Amino acid sequence: MDSSLMEFAKTRDRGGWAWHNTLDDDLFNEIWDAIHAGTGIGEQTILAWLRTKGYEDVTEGKIKGFRFAERR
Repeated sequence: MDSSLMEFAKTRDRGGWAWHNTLDDDLFNEIWDAIHAGTGIGEQTILAWLRTKGYEDVTEGKIKGFRFAERR
């Protein structure tokens, strides 16, 4: 199948689990919107913000998953 890199990344099987899927929809969408709306808010800011909310296990790698996720 001929597809672009972005399409492939969005649709490939990644084992069925992603950390961001553990977040409630409102929190997920707030982060998704910040990343995809050109706000200038980056992974480090999101990481620090999530830690203030008690998500001590969050890492930059986990936040990068939002780039390929669909908004809920």
